[in-house]
Amino acid sequence: MTKPTTKLAVLAAALVLSAGTALAQDLLPLPPVKQSGSVSYVSGGVPDEQLPAIQQARASYPLVIELYQKAGAKSEYTSDAQIRLKNRKGEVVLDDKSDGPFFLVRTPPGTYEVEATLNGKALTQRAVAVPAKGSRRVVFVFPQATD
Repeated sequence: MTKPTTKLAVLAAALVLSAGTALAQDLLPLPPVKQSGSVSYVSGGVPDEQLPAIQQARASYPLVIELYQKAGAKSEYTSDAQIRLKNRKGEVVLDDKSDGPFFLVRTPPGTYEVEATLNGKALTQRAVAVPAKGSRRVVFVFPQATD
């Protein structure tokens, strides 16, 4: 390589590295893991810069709860829903408010009832089988808010 070509290559590499660093600084890490007895969980996805961390972590949680609310003909992400998880005996093993549209739960394998409540409207999915391997996705779509 000639000297001008070498300088150009070094400059290009520096620009690529600085762009990657700037992008990485704009992304947010996974929210802190919370604990409720034998259940650990993470909730987040707001702001959007947190989504890549949530998406990457999904595979390591056997139960993934997604929260949406109708907005006209579409559904949009929502947060602040109260999430309650009951085991087969009816015991509440998790009861907390969502910090975003994603609620990732690591719980022992088994069958659970999952309830999400937003603005007084409770939605329930019974007999949710949480596998020993892989993951189960539960989606709640709340009705459109009325103001």
